[in-house]
Parts: sequence; C-alpha cells; structure tokens
Amino acid sequence: MIKGEQFEFSVPEQLNLGSYYLDVNLEAGRGDKTAIYYKDRTYSFLDLWRLTNRVGNVFKGLGVEPENRVLLILEDSPEWVAAWLAAMKIGAVGTHAYTYLMPHDYAYLLNLIKPKVVVVDKTTREKVREGAKDSNYPKAFLVAGEGVHDLERGEYSLGEMIDSADDRLEVEPTHRDDLAFWNFSGGTTGKPKGVPHMHRDSVLSFNSFNTILGYETNDIVLLVPKLFFHYARDNGLLFALRSGAAVALFGERATAAVIFQLIRKCRPTVMLNVPTMMRAMIQTPAHERADLSSLRLCLSSGEVLSPQLYEEWLGTFGTETIDRFGSAESGMGYLCNRPGAVKPGSSGKVTPLAEIKLVDDEGAEVPRGQPGLLLTRSDAAALYYVREHEKSKATFLGDEWINTGDIFIQDEADYFWYIGRADEMVKVSGVWVSPLEIERTLQECPSVRECAVLGIKDGDGLLKIQAFVALEDGAQGSAERRGELERYCRERLAPHKIPRAFEFLDELPKTGQGKIDRRLLRERAC
Repeated sequence: MIKGEQFEFSVPEQLNLGSYYLDVNLEAGRGDKTAIYYKDRTYSFLDLWRLTNRVGNVFKGLGVEPENRVLLILEDSPEWVAAWLAAMKIGAVGTHAYTYLMPHDYAYLLNLIKPKVVVVDKTTREKVREGAKDSNYPKAFLVAGEGVHDLERGEYSLGEMIDSADDRLEVEPTHRDDLAFWNFSGGTTGKPKGVPHMHRDSVLSFNSFNTILGYETNDIVLLVPKLFFHYARDNGLLFALRSGAAVALFGERATAAVIFQLIRKCRPTVMLNVPTMMRAMIQTPAHERADLSSLRLCLSSGEVLSPQLYEEWLGTFGTETIDRFGSAESGMGYLCNRPGAVKPGSSGKVTPLAEIKLVDDEGAEVPRGQPGLLLTRSDAAALYYVREHEKSKATFLGDEWINTGDIFIQDEADYFWYIGRADEMVKVSGVWVSPLEIERTLQECPSVRECAVLGIKDGDGLLKIQAFVALEDGAQGSAERRGELERYCRERLAPHKIPRAFEFLDELPKTGQGKIDRRLLRERAC
C-alpha cells in the first residue's frame, strides 16, 4: 500500500459547492474579472453569479426543492455552468448526460435519475422528448438557447424565464455530507451507473489537485472534452473557477481546427486534452496549426497517454503533458504525473489524500514490478451505485477500498503503469494478454493513425484478438496492408499476441469525451 501526501485542512460543516466554487470570487473582489470565454462574449464572475442566481430562482419556481435532482443534457455553454452551480446553490443534486445519446438511452437515464427538471437545448430536445414519452420524469423541461419555439406542455424557454427572474438567491445551508451531484460510470461498456457524491467530496478533490497543478488567477483554461465528462467539469471548470481563473467553452463538436481557432482567439495558458485530440492536432498540417506558446500546462486523461504520443506532442509543440488517472467512483484523480517529473507512458504517482494498493486474485498485495488489480481509497470516494446492489458490493469493498477494475504495475520509483482493464484481458494459449500492449505496438507503426484491440469471441466461443485500425491519410485497408501490420507485430510481439483479425475503418467511433467507443466496436464485431 502506498499513500499520497496526507495533510490537514478544514471542511466546514455547513458547505455548499455552488458558493464554494463561485461566490468566493465576489468575496475576493474578483467580480469584474473574466470567468468565461464563450463565442464572442466574455462573462465576468459577477455576470456568472447573476446568471446562476437567476437560474436557481427559475428552478425553485418550477418546484425544485433540496435533494431533488436536476439533469443537464445540453452543449457546453454559460447556461450549462450556471445550471450546474445553481442546482447545488439551492440544495438540489446535479446530474448530467452526454448530448449524443439515443432516445432509449435518455429513457433509461430519466427513469434512473428521476429529475424534477431537465435542461436541454436544440441539439438534444427532440431525442430527450422521445425518451420521456413513457416516463413520469421530468416534471418540467427547460430549453436553453435563442429562438426557442414549438414548446409543448411542461416545456419552458430558459432564456425567457431567466430574463424575468430575480438575481438575488438565498443559498441553501447544505451540510458537507449532503448529496451534491452524481458522476456516471461505465457508459462506454454498458449502461451508465449513477455514482452519488457529497459536497465534501469535491472539496477534497480540489485540495488534492491544487497541491500538484494549482491554477493561477491569470490562467485561461481551454477544455477539449465536454463538461459532461467529470474530468473537464471538475479539473477544468470548477477548480479553475475556485482559483479565480477563466475558462474557455465552446458548444460544437471538438475538432483540431476548432481547438486551434480557440487557441488563436483566447490564448489559453492551460489546456485539458485527450490523447485522440492530441493525435489529431499533431497530424494537422503545420500551416494550419496555431501557436501554442501561451500554454504553460497541458493535461491529459480519459485514455492512457502513450510514450510515443507524449514525445511527438513535446517535439511538435514544446509543451509537456501531465497524464492524470481517476474514476467516477473515486471522485478524484488518484494518480498523476508531476510537472517537470513526467515518466512518459506512466500514469504517475499517487496523488495527495489518496491511497493505493495492487492486489492479486486473492486480495494479497503483489510485489513491485508485478501486475495487480488497483484498489484505491480516499475521503472523496462514493459509497455505492444507484439501484445496483450487486455491482456496488463488487466495487465498494470493505475498509472503504474501491475496486477500480484496472490492472497496473508499480515500479521501483513508485510510478504506476497501466496494463489494461481486468475484464478486457484476453487469455490466449493459457496466457493472459493485455490488448493495450498490442495497441501501443500497432500505434507505433508509421502507417497507423489510430487503433483499438479487443478480445472477440469467434463462432466456437473462443476469444481471439482483433484489431480495428484507421490508417494514415485515409488509406484503404487491403490484404497487403494486413500483411504489413502482421509482420510489424511479429517483429515486436510474442506469437500469441499477434491479432488474428484486422478490420480497417476510416475512423474509429468516439464517445463524447473523444475516447474510442469500444462498446460500438464490440457490437460491430459480433
């Protein structure tokens, strides 16, 4: 077992995260300072405070009471931020969902969350409407954005209601152990599981983050992943706001061109990124890239940052990238590299206020250098999944340990190296194989733009290793290309690790966070 730095700090008994992250800026005299860059507008902390208070009064006017749940399903915007903060300021529980889901996905979430109010926009309204047809929830729809028309019964224009709302809001005196928000886990491998967190959890997570990667008041933070990804919501948005930093938001789908345009416009000092977008930015022709010299810090999460991609990014843009690893259940990042002490390819060391141990199938700790299942614990951790008793018992263990389901190796310098998901390991010829090892090897092939490797059952029910590959420059797959990749793997991998099947795609499917959607790939192969 290894502990990150442990230190004492005060978590007040009366604690409200809406005030903790926003109102503190007015108390510190930062009301006129820019809090959000969005489209062609800037919002000061005072502007955001007023907008948040008005949204809070709108919620209350629609009957939202303490402990009721509010669900956000809309593109990133100041309204998203205000609605999230407002829910907590009035003592409600904030929840959110991806904007690209199908109606049946929203039907599942509505029946799981049972929100009093759902906030949507023009990109999500029709699909959420469809999902809500056979549900008793929500009690009201708020539709964000300009030019809202064709409202049905129980639907309201958020903009119009904001215009007539009071910008003075009484903050609910919530307790640090009251529920504040839900994270969601498992959405790329199955139906998302709700993970409730208390107000105190986020404060602990912020204090852990702040000892390693603290923001400065003059920082401008650009978020590549969307706010429904808690890595962006917490590490990018809330922690920046608490520190008096500004955040650059955009609603449209993230592409390299969009990100470079925002960098030219906002000149961010910090960028939260994901490996897939890092690759796309590197592959952008030099004359189409922006100057990244304003960046003092780059973060990555969501997928493992390979050493090759790390070095390519550093060589191309000159900025080191800090890889961070956490989970919805833990409520915080429990592994992180440190600025100036990055080990490329590793997930870093244990973060402050967290504990970690690697165990075998019997629960005994494994020696350094041996792969083991990672367990973590901290006071920011959740306690259960909503309506998932059996899965809760398998994940939330005794003595407050959480089973992450991830296999890691700890080296002699206490850096941790990701091997793969325990449930995605593939046994070939009686030997366990990590698909991630094969992915890393294939990714180093010059002709490969991106890839994913999965264990897929064949017609006899036996697992075989299958690689899904997108080639550079949109090249088409062929028997010749397959032979090239097989030879490449044969020179670098043991025979039982060579994929038995290759499928070539123009582009691998992605989740809303920019991660490769392995669920869709698995369904495609079946």
